[in-house]
Amino acid sequence: MKYHSTDNVCIITGIHPSNLRRWYRYGLISAGEFSEGWNEKQLEDIRTLKMQTASGATLRQIRQSRQSGIPLHSYGWVALKGELLWLLEFGSNRALSRYFRNIVSDYSSNDVINSLLRPLNRWLQEDIREGSRRRLQRFHQCIVQRADSLTRASSRKGDTPLFLEAVSVKDDNEIWLEAIRLYGQGFSVEVSSTVSDAPAEISSRHEHHLMWCGAGISIGMQQHFYNSMADGKSVMLCGPDRSVTPSIN
Repeated sequence: MKYHSTDNVCIITGIHPSNLRRWYRYGLISAGEFSEGWNEKQLEDIRTLKMQTASGATLRQIRQSRQSGIPLHSYGWVALKGELLWLLEFGSNRALSRYFRNIVSDYSSNDVINSLLRPLNRWLQEDIREGSRRRLQRFHQCIVQRADSLTRASSRKGDTPLFLEAVSVKDDNEIWLEAIRLYGQGFSVEVSSTVSDAPAEISSRHEHHLMWCGAGISIGMQQHFYNSMADGKSVMLCGPDRSVTPSIN
């Protein structure tokens, strides 16, 4: 029988080890002898789970479907958005923190960020109803707390160190959401969230440097990027808007 190491399974599926552990403890991955690694049946289970969770189905819904033999039914990301909005309005800080911890462990980082948290962030930014500022502040506190917690955990495990520098942002949340997404790709992320025309100081321990452009890049910071490239540093521009602007405030 062919076996796969955890590292290889993560490369093949794009799933973080913490997701694998969560899914296995939940009984959604077939039992196996791990002295040899993950077997082919387990790899098949993981691929199926990746597809099911990508739709927003919860682990409980997936397990109930398997136990009952009834086809999987889920309201997907819309239902999760509703749950999060309820918690932001009425939930305790402890309940809200626990919910964020669980959803990051239940879903791949790409899915939970791109299908749930980024769309919810945009919705909260545009919301003008009573209490909108408080809900947005609670959301911000949760994602910063979760990003910090993941950074500490990944640093202890020796994940690849990465420096994420905010060159420009449209809002205060996008840099932290990207940090959580990158954690799911196997990085230990240090965030520089303060936007400035002066380059952030980066230590030599970081193997990668990402410059986040949420609202363009100034001429000076673009030149800094080119200089870093010329010096052979592992640096890359990322983000939704890399257009050049006269200055970034």
